[in-house]
Amino acid sequence: MLGERRTRPPSRITETIHTLRGEYFRHTQNIAQKQKRVLPNLKTTSLTHNSPTLPANLLADSAYSTDKPRPARDTREALFVSRRPDPPQHDPTTTPTQRAEALSVVLPIVVECHQGGVPPLTLMCLQILITSSFEDDFFETILPFIPTHLRHDLLRWTAVHYPLTNHQLHALCGPEGHVGGELVVIGPNATVCEDQFKSAEQSRSAEWESDDWRPLPPMHTFILVSGHIGFSTLCSLPATLTHLALINLPAPVSLHRLPSTCPLVECLDLSYNTWLVAEKEARERLGTVKWSRWHQLHKLGFRGCQLPADIMVEVNKGRWDDVRVVV
Repeated sequence: MLGERRTRPPSRITETIHTLRGEYFRHTQNIAQKQKRVLPNLKTTSLTHNSPTLPANLLADSAYSTDKPRPARDTREALFVSRRPDPPQHDPTTTPTQRAEALSVVLPIVVECHQGGVPPLTLMCLQILITSSFEDDFFETILPFIPTHLRHDLLRWTAVHYPLTNHQLHALCGPEGHVGGELVVIGPNATVCEDQFKSAEQSRSAEWESDDWRPLPPMHTFILVSGHIGFSTLCSLPATLTHLALINLPAPVSLHRLPSTCPLVECLDLSYNTWLVAEKEARERLGTVKWSRWHQLHKLGFRGCQLPADIMVEVNKGRWDDVRVVV
């Protein structure tokens, strides 16, 4: 009926609050019962604060034994007893054969002379002189009278059979900083000085102003094996280089600087560098290189390294002939 007043439905707020209070009470009772069961056990348990936290065989040889490999027994041993790192699979500076093989990409003639054949008589005489006489006497007294083409052969022979020190290498190369356009530095006995190429350029500029100036061949080959090269030295490499090898370097170098520093490179060897073994790290370091700036590049050495497929695509991009990769 129109005049009849509608009644409100009964409110359920009070009933809902009462239900929630009951659930909360039962929850607190359950927690109290659990605490009563746990606390007596804690009181009766004896805690030892002086117990050792490191494994007992941490300093024992058995912890590093490789005869019977086994997984770590627990988390502590997995954290503190680590396996000794494996030695590098290839060290290109140990024996003359390995050094000759390391130089084979840039200087194939070194391998041919090392593997077989009788060396020239002049080189045999130089070998006898350098091995029989005192080092200082040879490099300070005899070496200045040796012509350039023989010093060139001596540089290649010593790089394989008799790695020179910095002092000996400087005496052999002279103020030019190279012999016949080549410089081969074999570490760890020899290193590349920071002003290696700057001082040679200054010496060449001084000779130009003299009356008895004679034109010298530009430096076209630089090989560094197992040695360190600084950033400033890398950026001061001669722009005339056509053959460049950075082999087994102990620390990474800024490879992205090379195309602008040495734009005429035809042969590049980056073999046996541990910082190019992992695919992710190799992609990060090689991906920043502007490979298109090396228009004359035709040979690339990556022995013992990782060359991702996408990097290889960038290397050959825009070329008529693919770059030959030596792995």
